[in-house]
Formats: sequence, C-alpha cells, structure tokens
Amino acid sequence: MKRGNLFAVVGACICAAGLMLVAFPDASASADDPPGQGCQSVTKQEYDSAKKQRMLRTRYSTYVRTGGIGRRRYWYCNA
Repeated sequence: MKRGNLFAVVGACICAAGLMLVAFPDASASADDPPGQGCQSVTKQEYDSAKKQRMLRTRYSTYVRTGGIGRRRYWYCNA
C-alpha cells in the first residue's frame, strides 16, 4: 500500500470515529439518574463488597453499576 493511501485510510477512520462521538455523545444512560424507582446511591466499596459475597442480585434486591469509565455510579435497588 502506498504511503499516500495509508494516510487517507487512517484519516478516514479518525474522521469516522470523531463523527460518531459528535453524533452520539450521550448514547448510554446518564450515570446521575437512578436506573429505576426505589434505587438509592451507594459507595463503590459497598458494591464491591456485595460483588465479593456474590450478592449483587438476590430475591429481594439488586446492586446496579451505571455510567462509563470515570463516571461510574453505584446503586442499591429494592425489588
């Protein structure tokens, strides 16, 4: 592949990725909004403790993680 063609392909990929970020900036659910009614915010330590004890999902409650990397929020929801 010629050097000029390589630059064109790389430039097109970067342009396509940039357009996707501009077109869909908030495609995922907002990390600040609770995932459902009856959910309350908890700490990461509480979430990790429940995960370690394999209690993220029980008959009566569930723990939920929302948001992307760097914007994570943790929730405790009653079923």
